[in-house]
Amino acid sequence: MNIATCQGFIFDVDATLVNTTRVINNIWKIWASQKGIEFSEIYPHVHGRKIIETLTLVDPQYSNVDEEKAVKDIAVHAMKSATEIEGALNFVKSIPKYSWAIATSGPRKVAETSLLASGFELPDSMVCAEDVTYGKPHPDPFILAAKSLGLDPQSCIAFEDSPVGIKSAKDAGCFTIALLTSHKKSDLALADLIVDSFSVLSIRQNNAVYELSW
Repeated sequence: MNIATCQGFIFDVDATLVNTTRVINNIWKIWASQKGIEFSEIYPHVHGRKIIETLTLVDPQYSNVDEEKAVKDIAVHAMKSATEIEGALNFVKSIPKYSWAIATSGPRKVAETSLLASGFELPDSMVCAEDVTYGKPHPDPFILAAKSLGLDPQSCIAFEDSPVGIKSAKDAGCFTIALLTSHKKSDLALADLIVDSFSVLSIRQNNAVYELSW
């Protein structure tokens, strides 16, 4: 048995807590069709990034508030059909609310919609796209999420699904666990641990310290 210790947990949302990989793809397919762009041109930039960063990478001409709002509007409606990643809800419920936070590249309204639709109680600490100047793969989202818990990133375990998210968490200093929900194992090699699902993990609390075993 292997054990990692921490004082807090930080979770990405899409494809980490909430099963939204297909939903996100559909959001961008809708937007792409409206612009006459092939989805294949957009797909490499979609997962793990802020909307405005994806738009910039697709073409700087789309990097503006109007296009960002257009994607947000599509996303808020689409996320109402989101469901939990298998085992995620029970796993999070085993952690006291004061000990976990969200660090997502998604807008707050979109993240809240998908979490609530999937049955999660919103945590007090949520770092969303609006809260950082530099999104993933920059470490700021996880640094700020740890700070919101009153912790250093080195005291936190982060859960992610995308290469850019894993780099963000690792560069912040978190012990990082990758879930095989949206990418191949070879794409997630930077993570400290790669798992198929939450079912292989168990938590035990010892005063202010959590022991995560697998």
